[in-house]
Amino acid sequence: MVIVGGGLAGLEVARHLAALGVDDVLVVEAGPARDLLHINSAHDPDQALRTFLDPTGDPHFQRSWTSASAPHYAGSAGLRRRLGGRSLYWYGAALPVEDWALTDWPESVVTDLRDSWQGGRPLYERVAADLGVDPAPLVSQQLALQVGEFRLVRTPQAETRFGGSGRWYAYSPLDHWRHPVTGAAIEGPPGIRFLCGTEVLSVDIGDGQARGVQVREAGSNGAGRRITADSVVLAAGTIESTRLAVQALQVADPGRTPRLDGLTDHIVQGFFLRVRDSADADAADRGTRGEGASRGPRDVAPGSYITACDDGVRSNLFVTVERPEPGVVQFDVRLTGEQLPAAGSHITCEPSGEFPWRTTVTAELAPPDRDVIERQRTVLGEVWSLLAADFGLAAEPLVFDDFDHPVRTNAFVLPEAIGAEASEGPFTWSSLLGTEDHEGCTLRLGDVLDEHHAFAAVPGLYACGPATFARMGAANPSLTTLALARRLAHILAAAPDRQARPATATATATVDA
Repeated sequence: MVIVGGGLAGLEVARHLAALGVDDVLVVEAGPARDLLHINSAHDPDQALRTFLDPTGDPHFQRSWTSASAPHYAGSAGLRRRLGGRSLYWYGAALPVEDWALTDWPESVVTDLRDSWQGGRPLYERVAADLGVDPAPLVSQQLALQVGEFRLVRTPQAETRFGGSGRWYAYSPLDHWRHPVTGAAIEGPPGIRFLCGTEVLSVDIGDGQARGVQVREAGSNGAGRRITADSVVLAAGTIESTRLAVQALQVADPGRTPRLDGLTDHIVQGFFLRVRDSADADAADRGTRGEGASRGPRDVAPGSYITACDDGVRSNLFVTVERPEPGVVQFDVRLTGEQLPAAGSHITCEPSGEFPWRTTVTAELAPPDRDVIERQRTVLGEVWSLLAADFGLAAEPLVFDDFDHPVRTNAFVLPEAIGAEASEGPFTWSSLLGTEDHEGCTLRLGDVLDEHHAFAAVPGLYACGPATFARMGAANPSLTTLALARRLAHILAAAPDRQARPATATATATVDA
């Protein structure tokens, strides 16, 4: 079995396959197998944030497509080609897709995620427990910050702090192969091999089925080689997995349009505020109240807080609080909302005589998405007014840029950007589509894929990751990615042809020169 992509989804599928006794898994990753630590484990907080939001200095950052909708899916939108992928960059937010978005998912998948899986606890609860986060709905978790009528709880984050210097790391499946702090190799799950620095050009199709992949060394213009396998799992990130899917579907059906619709990213905008609080309590008194105490903006401990907005906003409100020096409080207030899958946003390939095909990304905000943008701005204005009243500031209305051509993007929260401003805010900003690393919905379960994560048109070909989401919802995608990866691993391990193979059988994934 070949898994294309060594990021969060692909590695999680691989490790669960190994736990189920599958011993013939080959993970093919375009990037190198070096620098395997999470950015917040490897760097100080400012440098880690800079690497995440301004990837120009990251040697692993690449963009393999052309954007027809720049500045969306351009600039800092791209891939992190390295073993571990984006799992080495995420900040650990672990949230389930909301019930109102799950209504468009296949019923069997929803049941497994939310209600019960294999006769026991649902996948969301099991994965949350493994990550050490509270599986309870946000509304039932302990109140941590009150801003007017907004009731916020601590953001569930799959992170581990260490060293007493503010360092931490978020979960990565690589934690099962290397120590997350020292990077030292540990004995990982057996039966998994890695082929890194190798680009997958195409899925190899024979007799209408996936028979393996065509690969070549990354960055090389040389001839490719063939890896044969009984099944192929696409886990290379939404855009790369979609390119491979478009090519495979076109080979299976030459009359098919070489395009897949429904590309989404989260709609994200917010404001940054730096407040000098003359009434600031002694820093030694911060955080000494009982955990059950309700805290307002003046005395809340530093950290990330969240509340869900109503269905009409289709967004989660995040408030991040920092205290960089005595008497100063910084607020990063943002809303993360859902872009709906629609035909106007799509990934198109140009068929040619050789692979990979040239790939173009088109992004369009439909009227319901524009409505989310306006509703988010109303909520942000309310939060700003409440903060201003609490700190005795003049609450002039927030001024927002054109969402499609913002002066300030999410990179504004970098220390050098904030420090260059003469005033203390509020400063509004928005994220361009493609820059949140949350893109998905092109290989939707129940549409392009069946409920078993399989391409009906190409037997033996599967997919995982956010590309398979039927709808994104407002939640960060990682918890669902991990849950679906576990689900897919069990489906693959239980396949009849695999059950019939002796456990000691020779690996079926072979490399032909």
